[in-house]
This record gives sequence, C-alpha cells and structure tokens, in this order.
Amino acid sequence: MRTVRLASPELGDEEQAAIARVLRSGMLVQGREVEAFERAVAERCGRAFGVAVSSGTAALELALRVLGIEGGEVLMPDVSWPSPAHAACLVGATPALLDVHPGEWNAGALDFARGRSASTRAAVVIDQFGVPSRHREIAAALPGIPIIEDAACAIGSTLDGRPCGSFGLVSCLSLHPRKVITTGEGGLCLTDDPRLADALRILRNHGQVTAGVFERPGPNLRLTEMQAAMGLVQLGRLDAIVERRRAVATAYRAALPDQAPGLATQALPEGATRNEQTFGVVLPPPFGAADRDALIAAMKARGVEAGRLSYAMHTLPSLHAARTEAAYPHADALVARGLALPLHTRMDDEDVAQVLQALADAWGAMLDSGPVSS
Repeated sequence: MRTVRLASPELGDEEQAAIARVLRSGMLVQGREVEAFERAVAERCGRAFGVAVSSGTAALELALRVLGIEGGEVLMPDVSWPSPAHAACLVGATPALLDVHPGEWNAGALDFARGRSASTRAAVVIDQFGVPSRHREIAAALPGIPIIEDAACAIGSTLDGRPCGSFGLVSCLSLHPRKVITTGEGGLCLTDDPRLADALRILRNHGQVTAGVFERPGPNLRLTEMQAAMGLVQLGRLDAIVERRRAVATAYRAALPDQAPGLATQALPEGATRNEQTFGVVLPPPFGAADRDALIAAMKARGVEAGRLSYAMHTLPSLHAARTEAAYPHADALVARGLALPLHTRMDDEDVAQVLQALADAWGAMLDSGPVSS
C-alpha cells in the first residue's frame, strides 16, 4: 500500500537550476536574487516594499520591533502555531489571547474589541490556514492600534479582491515547507511605509545602516541567495500550485457529506478566496482528543498521513505568562477535535480517492463504536 503524505513541497529541476546558478555566482547572501524576490512578492501581494528574512517567526518579531512594541499587550487569536505569541514575548510584550470563531477559525472584530485593554499596544491578525480574517471589520474595531497581518499561510488568498499580505501596517509571510510556496525556511515582511521598510532592512542585518555603521544592536536574520532564487521559481508557479490545491480541496468538500457525514470544515467569509494551505476537519461532540488521535492512527494504517490541526496557545507551557480569558471554548474544541488531511500538488486523483476512502472507513468504524473520550 502506498502512503499519501500529509504535505509534500513541489520542487523540481527549475529550483535545482536556480540554486546551481547562485552557487556558480559566488554571491550567497542577500544580493540580487533576494532583491528580485522581495520585489516580486511585494508586487504579488499589492505592497510597495518587501523585506526578506530567515523565517516567518523572524518576520513577526521584526515587525513588532519596528513598530516600537517593547512591552504592554499584543492581541492575537488563541489558535495558531505559537510563533506570534513567542514573537511578542521576545520583544518584552505579553500575548493577549482571544477565542476564535467556531466556523471560520479566525478571531473576529468583536473578539479583538473585547480583548482590548489599556495595555494593548498592537494586534496580530492571523489568516488561519489561508482563510482571510475579516480585516476591515477588525481594523474598524481597533482604532489607533497598529495591526500586523500574519499571512504566513495565506499567499494566494484574497479578501474582496485584495490579496492577503496587503493588510495592516506590516504583513508577514512564511516560506516553510508546509506553506503553499517554500524556500525551505524563510519569511518576508511587507509594508507600504518606506520608513518601516528601511527599519526592517537595518534590523535584520545586525542593525547596520551602511557598511560598518551600526545604528542599533540587531540580529542576523538575512535570507540566502539560494533561498531567494528558489522562491522566485516557486512564486512563478503560485497560480498553478493554488489551482491544484483548490481542485483537491473541492473534491474533498464534494465527497465529505456522503463519505464522512458529521465532520465540519472551515467556513470562508463572504468575498474571500482561499489558497487551501491546509484542509482541516473537526469531529463533532461528544468525540474528543483521544478519538481524533485514534482516527489519525486508523487512517495511517490505511496508508494516509493525517495530523493534528493546530494548537491552543493558552495551553502551552512556553506561554504561561500570556493574558488569557476565562475560557476558550471554540479554540479548545477546534484543537482537541481537529485534524488536517493530506493536501499538496503531488496528489493525483487516486491519492484523493485513497484519502477519502480511508477517512470514510475510519470514521464509519468510529461512529459504530462510539467515542472513547469526551
């Protein structure tokens, strides 16, 4: 039995040729390839400036630093890989965690408005799994608060015809292998403010303004030329990559009501499109985390990799000092009962059918036997 992988980046001869070209040039760090990649991503996302960095987490940390966030609280959704909260902690701020919408899996305008306090210094708005947040509503609910768009998963998605990556004072992308396009590791900060762009460039490079002139202490968060060359190739295929991912996701959505009834999927706001970075399903109550884990194991036995969907950051030991609300019912339910199905461009129709059959068989058996935990 062949195994359908949860994720598999699309890499080929073009990426290898681009990396070989850089190696022959002898220029390996932050040269013309990086500059070209920054311009291309900024143009694609409708931004004036792009600043490439070593990871999506680095992008979030630098964005907070150039906005002058050195304390206070930073609002953000509770459901996420912990990068946004860790970035806030690294600049001396406290993450203020918000529950999420049960359908869209993003925090909404009301959540941000309720979470705001006298200590709020900034907000990180996440486009969860490539589904755009309701950016205009959130911005209207937070007058005077600088907003960072965490579009780590969302290149190729849009809201009201506007590309993700174009919202907020600064937006941040990730280029990790699980993302729609990848450079192995890497990220970008995008902005329309030339002063913020200059500050980001200085800070990512040891705080160096010009050769030998260091304005402030800064880390080394530069992107390599090899990564940028690879990213340019990937960006050139973005539309085709998104098209294939949407085809797989469409097949899932069409089949799930009949083959795996009762499983919920992520809703899409009106006027939005998604790049299908992750396809998640959520078990209904009274099924719980143990049932989700058993379903993942049963699918693995049938040759299909699935994985847990995300994290509720209020439960993580690294974030014990975060400001949390009294309860996170939607976040807890989503994280405990959610799993991600395989979705990548290397999947063919046979792979899609295998995933759906494995899910149908495993879920059907679970419905027959009932929940093992609640």
